[in-house]
Amino acid sequence: MNKRGNRKIGVCVELTRSFGRDICVGISEFARLTDGVEPVFLTPSTLTQPSALASFDGFIARVMNDGMAKALMNTGKPIVDVFWSKPYDGFAIVKTNHQLVGRLAAEHFLSRRFENFGFCGSADDRSSDYCRSAFSQSLKKRGHSCLAYTPRTETRYEFDASVLINEHLATAPDAQDMAHWLKNLPKPVAIFCHNDLRAWQCLQVCRSCGIAVPHEVALLGLDNDVIVCGFAQPMISSIDPNTAAIGQESARVLVEMMTRASRSNRCIVRHIPPKGVVVRASTETYPVNPPWVSDALVFIRRHISDKLTAADVFTHVGYSHTVVDRAFRETLGTTVQREIGAIRLETARRLLKTTSLTIKEIAKNSGFASTEYFTRTFMKAEGVPPSVWRT
Repeated sequence: MNKRGNRKIGVCVELTRSFGRDICVGISEFARLTDGVEPVFLTPSTLTQPSALASFDGFIARVMNDGMAKALMNTGKPIVDVFWSKPYDGFAIVKTNHQLVGRLAAEHFLSRRFENFGFCGSADDRSSDYCRSAFSQSLKKRGHSCLAYTPRTETRYEFDASVLINEHLATAPDAQDMAHWLKNLPKPVAIFCHNDLRAWQCLQVCRSCGIAVPHEVALLGLDNDVIVCGFAQPMISSIDPNTAAIGQESARVLVEMMTRASRSNRCIVRHIPPKGVVVRASTETYPVNPPWVSDALVFIRRHISDKLTAADVFTHVGYSHTVVDRAFRETLGTTVQREIGAIRLETARRLLKTTSLTIKEIAKNSGFASTEYFTRTFMKAEGVPPSVWRT
């Protein structure tokens, strides 16, 4: 411990990405609520100075390579790895639950009634492999296959120490191969990318090839980097991996390791569930005909919290109740009113699982007329009240 009696935690993660910044947010929040924890940001150069590392009581790091791992190991202090390119003896691991991420991606696209699916990952990347496997398995359970793009090894994206300091958005090193893959996919197609940078690169290739996003290719990323996603045209939908919770849990695990009487090589692994999909324009489409039905579905999702009625939808598309409901039955097997109800419940389930909003607030944000009506509807659908289902 340092002179003030605090446990001094060295934090070595990238600040160029929202993932690393949000990990720091979680760590700082844990430190705010926990007496005696002092996080300090480390630069890669610090790892080459054993004397500088000696003052720390433990480390949280994106361990990118064997050299970085060895430098941390040599301190003899507890280490939590929040990257996990490979396992190291004695390191704890706190990571995204990729199984749930893949399932969320599949459910997002299936709810939009896509029939063709693709996955765009990176070469020799553990998280990319996990996302591809989970996404493909989830689709397979629903009777669908996934056309995965596998880059050549020589195009591997190097996630190294330079990323900690000066990473920037850049054209994909395998843009030509990616373009060939995208051109030959059946359209319309829903593509899940293993991070937002890859989704951004995929979007640039689509634009250069004249492929319309989202109508021909719908793109979904992972990490919810609001800068990468928000400055893209169109804006990129992304899965929020709940990164601040990863930071909080990594700090909690590290403090547990510090307070143990003895160290062991037993590997502690904690998986953090994602928050959910943040929908933006890159997946805001439905591959159905006639096109105005897709427009109606997008309108419903955009306005679901506004106490939307079927009449609002009829007015928006400019067709009569009879024409619209007939098209919904023939195309989707449902009616406008039932689709509104289904999306309200879907919205409520997501808010129950991913927010701390009250039941009253969730009812309002899902477009239900009252809390009582929401509770009755939810119980009819799920068999239990929303407060019980949430726990």
